[in-house]
Amino acid sequence: MKHLIFHLSVSLSILIACNNHKSRGEITVAREDGKAAVQSEEAIQKVKEELQRLSPYTLDQMRALLPEELAGAKRSRLSVNGAMGTAYAEGEYEINDSTKLELKLLDCAGPAGVGIYNTQYLGILGLQSENDNEYIKTVDLDGSKAIEQVQKDGSHAILMYIAAGRLFVTLEGKNTSIDLLKKISGNLHLK
Repeated sequence: MKHLIFHLSVSLSILIACNNHKSRGEITVAREDGKAAVQSEEAIQKVKEELQRLSPYTLDQMRALLPEELAGAKRSRLSVNGAMGTAYAEGEYEINDSTKLELKLLDCAGPAGVGIYNTQYLGILGLQSENDNEYIKTVDLDGSKAIEQVQKDGSHAILMYIAAGRLFVTLEGKNTSIDLLKKISGNLHLK
């Protein structure tokens, strides 16, 4: 799965670099209904400035954000580090032998965090792709934009979004539906 995310990131970087046909001052984001919505570059710049002013979370603060239990499963693995100038936390939750959840949090505060916000979140907003095996699309999630990536055979689903105005959240499920991930995200209390 990590290679899939890596390839997605590389592909998105190429798409962003080649995407010079937009009018200056606007960013186009695809909506769930297939129509394009235009977001002001000024509004996005304001969010980036606010993120840059925030102090990054410490490793202890990130650790505290990962719940002990998720969807009825106790946390079986915890990893927290401060790579690339920003804090990162990851928890794994085994529901049963074949069903597993992973919750990954990246702090987008501070200069390094804004870079992650640009590449990992803004870089994939509006992406729409579908083939026989999977689809990726931008959707509305509780009034905000989220990216969902789903294996059509039900073996894997990923939901990515910004929470608490600063956390890039990746909720990944093995043998789970995207609907379950959306329900779980609504029950997360990230501050």
